Amino acid sequence: MMKKLFIVSASLLVLASLFLLAYNIAFKKERTENGSAPEKKAANFSSSEKKKGIYAVSEESAMGIFLDSGNEKIKYYSAENGNVFEVDLDGKNKRIISEDAIVGLEDIKWSPTGDRVISKIGEKYFYYDYKSKKGTGLKSGLDTIAWDNTGTKIFYKFFEAASGERSINISNPDGSDWRKLASTGHRDVEIAPVPQTSEVSFWNSGRQGEETSLEAVSVNGGEVRKLMSAKKGADYKWSPNGSRAIVGFVKDGSTSGITTGIINTRGEYVELGIPTLASKMVWSLDNKHVYYALPSIPQNSTMPDDYKSEKITTADTFWKVNVETGESKRLVELNEITGEYDATNLFLSPSEIALFFLNRLDGKIYRLDF
Repeated sequence: MMKKLFIVSASLLVLASLFLLAYNIAFKKERTENGSAPEKKAANFSSSEKKKGIYAVSEESAMGIFLDSGNEKIKYYSAENGNVFEVDLDGKNKRIISEDAIVGLEDIKWSPTGDRVISKIGEKYFYYDYKSKKGTGLKSGLDTIAWDNTGTKIFYKFFEAASGERSINISNPDGSDWRKLASTGHRDVEIAPVPQTSEVSFWNSGRQGEETSLEAVSVNGGEVRKLMSAKKGADYKWSPNGSRAIVGFVKDGSTSGITTGIINTRGEYVELGIPTLASKMVWSLDNKHVYYALPSIPQNSTMPDDYKSEKITTADTFWKVNVETGESKRLVELNEITGEYDATNLFLSPSEIALFFLNRLDGKIYRLDF
């Protein structure tokens, strides 16, 4: 009797084990089919593997962005409180450089070496050296500033209230040892050094219906060269080797129609025909390609005034053009753009595998992987 009971109990135990085994197999299969198993696999992915397409690399709204190519870092100021941060190119390893709160910060110009800045706070400009941790205020009357190619001097437009004279000047970053380079009759001026040359270019800020005059002068002074003056509402961006520049301008007879071309240092112009702004374009290191954001502009806009004053925003797509052949191609397909972007301040990663930009819609820095 006991022997029979033992046999029956053993049989039941085997059946129970087989049932549990079958149940587990079925349960695992069900998890795989309903997506739970892939979630477990995704949990093992690194953050960089998850981030594809377009994604934010700054947590807060930013300004004064600087690419540290040698260390592959991005430095920026918080637009909210003036704190300074540094992050990897994928947004990781965020580090605070300065916790000093800055009220009224309007603009930042980093030196090419990334260790000094010229900041605009209210109506005043200030120079600060992060290595020595020393700074000084610059004289009144300055309203446009740009660093030279080496980062040892600054260019600025100066207004002499007593005489009413406006001029383009050069000085040390702290404002000392200044010299006048050229006179200008314009109140609002843009300044940019011509890369790999000893010249600085300047032009009146583009406005609807107003011709923009692009001029250049040696850092040693001398005769001012006029490169272009026929385009209205124009803005310019030099190639890395300084041989030519993008010019974005308003089409003749239009208020909202914009287009682009290429000009060389001799003033020779070639039509590019891309309806975007120079501020939405960036040159490749080979000087043959331009990456750009193509905007959709609201009807009845007055360009470029409405965009500069932030009266309007745009919805952009992203492209690359060969400026020698005119061939353009998308950087990302429409169905892969899941957010809205009004891109400005474009720059490329050192190896040109990604495009970065500031999104005016939320103020954050974004990365687009190719």
